[in-house]
Amino acid sequence: MYKKIIIEKGRPAHIISRAVVDAFRDEKDCYRLIFQFYAANLGRRSNYVSTKDAAKAGQSLLYGEKPPEKFIIKEHQPLVDLIDFSLVINHDHFYLLPNIENAVPILMSRLNNGFAKYFNSAHNNRKGAVFGSRYRGVPIGTDFQSYAVSRYVSIINPLDIFQPGWRENGLKNWKDALEFLDNFEFSSLPDRLGKRHSLILAPNDVLEEYSFKVNSNEFRSFVVEFLKERSNYSSFE
Repeated sequence: MYKKIIIEKGRPAHIISRAVVDAFRDEKDCYRLIFQFYAANLGRRSNYVSTKDAAKAGQSLLYGEKPPEKFIIKEHQPLVDLIDFSLVINHDHFYLLPNIENAVPILMSRLNNGFAKYFNSAHNNRKGAVFGSRYRGVPIGTDFQSYAVSRYVSIINPLDIFQPGWRENGLKNWKDALEFLDNFEFSSLPDRLGKRHSLILAPNDVLEEYSFKVNSNEFRSFVVEFLKERSNYSSFE
């Protein structure tokens, strides 16, 4: 039996969903989840948007372009403000701020159910569950927790794709790791570094309040120092 997760309005939280398959290995599936998140946060996806168009819309959202209005049936203001995110092979991470009571269960039900239907249809009419269990959520109450979760979501988890096992063995090359993170589309780090302005993220005033209060250059320095500390070779450079 799952313990009931209570995520209050106005209190940020870290939300994790794990899939029973590698649901986020293919970029078109990742783009589709981005679009699904955007649509679920505002209402629902229109029946007139094709799978191909939904993936294109998800990619466009990452780079600051709104999808056509006919793609979304808007029913309310955003349920949550998204602060950080990452999609990593078989799970997703969202650091978000609920705007209404019960925002998280409403959003995650729409998101996971909608994506599961898409995924099964797109992968040879696959049968069965895509997500193995109910999402997990952890309320965030301090600046230290906020700092740790943001780093965990947008830096630490994507590195698992770059170099599996790095947490135990250290990074082989911090410069290559930085280049990977710079160009990894499916996290909020490119937005933090000022390279992108994704439309699925919260407005700037929310990001400034609940995320690192530094400019993009200062944040890049923070990322570099973190990578050097985790690198096998940092002491030789």
